[in-house]
Amino acid sequence: MAVVSHVKKILVVSILCSGLAACATGYSQSTRFEIHAASLTESPDWQKANLLDDPGTTVYVGPEVLLDNSDVALANAKKDLGGQVVIIIQMTPAGTIRMGSASRVLLRQRMAVMINGEVLTAPVVSAPLSGNRFAITGFKSFEEAQQVAEGIAPKR
Repeated sequence: MAVVSHVKKILVVSILCSGLAACATGYSQSTRFEIHAASLTESPDWQKANLLDDPGTTVYVGPEVLLDNSDVALANAKKDLGGQVVIIIQMTPAGTIRMGSASRVLLRQRMAVMINGEVLTAPVVSAPLSGNRFAITGFKSFEEAQQVAEGIAPKR
């Protein structure tokens, strides 16, 4: 009986330490957020995916992660002036540099916004990003956007 009790204590401590380690990083592990290069034409080593915001459209996603959860300072769901549901992403200083560089390299090309490994949307980059904020569209509801924003935002 003492052995079982000791094992339970070790298990509880292990789970607690794992939870504290996740909290220490400041980012939720529940919603994986990534931005990749994307294309409508097939490329070697690029992953084939379907767009969630445009069913039936296939995109190919580059292997390199250009931006991820660690680059996010804040994420908030909102409705824009036209009533469209968006998530406003405010990036960290490092994320701002990474996104600015990626948007210059991918000018007039596509970027895939991935949530938990699925391509939500893949807009064409029309201009280099010069600030530390951008918006993500493609959500079915405000509640969905709010849940995603809470999952990708740093935990305070």
